[in-house]
Amino acid sequence: MLSLDARFQGASLHGNKLPGSANLTYGQYLGSVARLLSENSSAALRELIKKQHKTTPGFEEASRIELISEKHGALYSVSRLRIQFADEIRSFAVNCAFSEEQQALLQIEVKLLSDLRSAFGLPYLPAPFIFVSGPGLMFFVTEWFENHHEFHLSADSTGTTAPRVWTQGGKDHFLDGAKTGELYAQASKILTLYLDSRSFSQIYPWHHAAGDFVVDDSQSPLSLRLITVRGCRSLLARKFDRKDKMLGSLHFFVNLCIRMRIDRLDGTGDLAWAGPQCLLGVIRGFTEAWETKQDGSGLPKAGEIFSLFLDLSPNERLAFTEIAAEDGRIEADEGNFLTSRLPGHVIELSDALETFKSGY
Repeated sequence: MLSLDARFQGASLHGNKLPGSANLTYGQYLGSVARLLSENSSAALRELIKKQHKTTPGFEEASRIELISEKHGALYSVSRLRIQFADEIRSFAVNCAFSEEQQALLQIEVKLLSDLRSAFGLPYLPAPFIFVSGPGLMFFVTEWFENHHEFHLSADSTGTTAPRVWTQGGKDHFLDGAKTGELYAQASKILTLYLDSRSFSQIYPWHHAAGDFVVDDSQSPLSLRLITVRGCRSLLARKFDRKDKMLGSLHFFVNLCIRMRIDRLDGTGDLAWAGPQCLLGVIRGFTEAWETKQDGSGLPKAGEIFSLFLDLSPNERLAFTEIAAEDGRIEADEGNFLTSRLPGHVIELSDALETFKSGY
């Protein structure tokens, strides 16, 4: 029998309902997930255990199974499924959708995760193990990246914004300069690795404010993973632009440098802007991933992309950056926020590129 998280049993899961009910409570939500996992002699749980990447004890050897509420967002409610065996605990993420709109997006994400893992063979996205559907409820179960935590820009004791990792038990902490650079390098590398070099389709939208990346900074180097894929498409405005490898490459790089800097203070506050020191990490991560895409792709080398940007006049750099920012904008209030920051950003990016080229 599944054991349910008792912390919020009577609390309302605002905005979500099951058929014939008033506002859904956390207890009803977790109970419904548990019933679907347990029905037909726990067929879904048995299938989940069989689909593991490594040898796993059989279902009958599980001594305890828990369902723990972790996060409630605009799209999904996320819980953690923990299965206790004699010598280890296996954890999984349960991403649950209630409304028709949420469920449509969930089905898209399951397909995207499967397609991207199949196409690229990389370990940075969670594997969708099982998909379950019931009355007014739909969810899929994926890998839980153990010891990985959400992070956001936050103001430190001096008022400077820096990434702060949200760990369990109230031990949140800021990353130092070296780890901050590595975080941005790995995030940029991951997104670049999943870029389709033919169509310029990329993982989009994604947002630091949504907690899309999670980090384990106890490792050296730190480990970063991307836990969701809401969409995958080209941001180039015109189809024929995708045939211009240099244009598409520069557009992707410039937009990446913008998006990496945007967050919300502590995840839900005002829009926040990472300091220019992150840009060397972004450039390094992009370059490392880009070098893996050279064989037969027709893509320009990273250095050629950087040189093209630097060869533009200051006004041309800003104009191109403004276009890329608009093409990549996710939230409505980002417009004015970016307008005031892009002129300085272009200067900072130009300086970072010159520094990177001199040492590369």
